[in-house]
Amino acid sequence: MAGHERSGAQLRWSAVSGICTAEASQGNLGRARGVLRRFWGYPDFRYPQKRAVLACLTGRDCLAILPTGGGKSLCYQVPALLLPGVTVVVSPLISLMQDQVAALQRMGIPAGYLSSTQSERVFRSTIQVLKAGNIKLLYLAPERLRSLPELLDGRRPSLLAIDEAHCISEWGHEFRPHYRAVGKYRQFLGAPPTIAVTATATPETRDDILRVVRLRSVVRIVQSFDRPNLSFSVRRFRSQGERLFHLAQMIRKVNGTTIVYVPTRNMTDGVSKVLRTWGFEAAPYHAGLPGRARTSLLSRFVNDRIRVMVATNAFGMGIDKPDVRLVAHLGIPPRPEAYYQEAGRAGRDGQPAECQILWILKDLDVARDLAGAESSNGHERSRKQLIRARRRGFEAMKEYVTTRECRRRVLLEYLGEKVGRCSGCDRCGLPALTAK
Repeated sequence: MAGHERSGAQLRWSAVSGICTAEASQGNLGRARGVLRRFWGYPDFRYPQKRAVLACLTGRDCLAILPTGGGKSLCYQVPALLLPGVTVVVSPLISLMQDQVAALQRMGIPAGYLSSTQSERVFRSTIQVLKAGNIKLLYLAPERLRSLPELLDGRRPSLLAIDEAHCISEWGHEFRPHYRAVGKYRQFLGAPPTIAVTATATPETRDDILRVVRLRSVVRIVQSFDRPNLSFSVRRFRSQGERLFHLAQMIRKVNGTTIVYVPTRNMTDGVSKVLRTWGFEAAPYHAGLPGRARTSLLSRFVNDRIRVMVATNAFGMGIDKPDVRLVAHLGIPPRPEAYYQEAGRAGRDGQPAECQILWILKDLDVARDLAGAESSNGHERSRKQLIRARRRGFEAMKEYVTTRECRRRVLLEYLGEKVGRCSGCDRCGLPALTAK
């Protein structure tokens, strides 16, 4: 947080901080609406948001499962402005922290983040502002929770928010073990009221979040996962060439942008090169690219200078582009919740969009191998739990790509939701939105 940004935020915040402190003492929804209108310009909360905001303002723990575009961040950002101290937000990705902090600072809200990408000067400056009590929302990765009590000089956060909470189950067993220690770190912080939010979580994942974070007397908010504006379809091909030709046909029909998900970094390069030779503005994106390159690619994509992003699953959370009309997967994702998260980046504006899986026979073998892969991290119980979840996920994805019945039903029932009428999938005979 640069010096001029910090000073500007403090000056703008000082004009309303007294009002917000007074509103905190009231702790009612009317005051929260006033903050919502003043800073975000929305007239009111959606019903699930109201429940989450009230839970935070009354000191209750909360688990909120709201769909993509459901306004999850407002569930903790608004209470953060009404509560007297600092709200700590656990976020999985540096880019996600940067985007949210930048947006808050533009509104005059004193927010900051701590990450390994910051210069020593900026890092120390942020800590100084935090210790002085001049940050309302502090974003950090779970790995930094261990050192937070010292940074806060023993003060308890007014609220702890865990964004993209499904990472506790999806990432915590393997390459982000600190996610499995969030509950312990929460106790070190004095067990502040906590809200965990995400867009997609199975009943088992929800229970895992509650257990790991050690939430008590929880307000549970689970909104429907169904996205009626999305149409789901699957095509199997005999060869990679045939699959790529079909992909190109689909992209040409799309009036908007496209995300193409592939399983490996090499495929991002190869597929994007093929698409460029066919005249598309396509670029590869994966975790191996330098941070500045990834930031530049994301900016170009959001600003419509890249029409097709060919990416691994590193291109995911926090991608806030409303007019993605097509999300295509070249291969079979490892589990339905991962697929639904990625497919859900289509149609955030509520307009019709299509989600397709384009697969060849060897993709099924790759998915099966991943489901049976052993994990070397964690306790024996955690490893067994992970293997069971992987295998269950694989079986569900196998059913999804091979079923002769409703594909939407397979996805939503895996997530614990019953389907009434399908609003769009190739098996139910509803017309797709792009080329067949």
